Amino acid sequence: MGDELLEMKRIEIIARITDDNGDSLENSLMVWQDTGGWREFPLTSPILRYPGLEIRLDQRRVLRDGVNVRLSKYEYGVLVFLAQHPGWLCSKEQIFQNVWHSDSESCLTAISNTISRIRQKIEPDKDHPIYIQTVSNLGYVFAAEPIKEE
Repeated sequence: MGDELLEMKRIEIIARITDDNGDSLENSLMVWQDTGGWREFPLTSPILRYPGLEIRLDQRRVLRDGVNVRLSKYEYGVLVFLAQHPGWLCSKEQIFQNVWHSDSESCLTAISNTISRIRQKIEPDKDHPIYIQTVSNLGYVFAAEPIKEE
């Protein structure tokens, strides 16, 4: 490592909770970006609520207008990752690393196909998505506003 400097773009502190079945859930507690310092995240509620969409993290369930939606492991992982970061622009590479926990050249196709399947299952009109929106050549944004708990 000599005199070379390490360039850090992002540091993330993550809490991983694993149940007795080995299924785990990860939550970002704090993120440091080289553009602006630390940003804190409170531990999320066990339920993420958006208009017409509810994600019950402790049950690994997704409800669309009160109806259970069956998602694969990776579909659920992508949806949760994006829904836990509403308004954030997430690249395909970031999504792949956070959900698949690996790097791959084939991640672009895997993410595109997974997002397409999620849209078919949760979007009222998959051609005009209100939840997961594409930002051309950059990635995806979870665009719905969370419902604030009172």
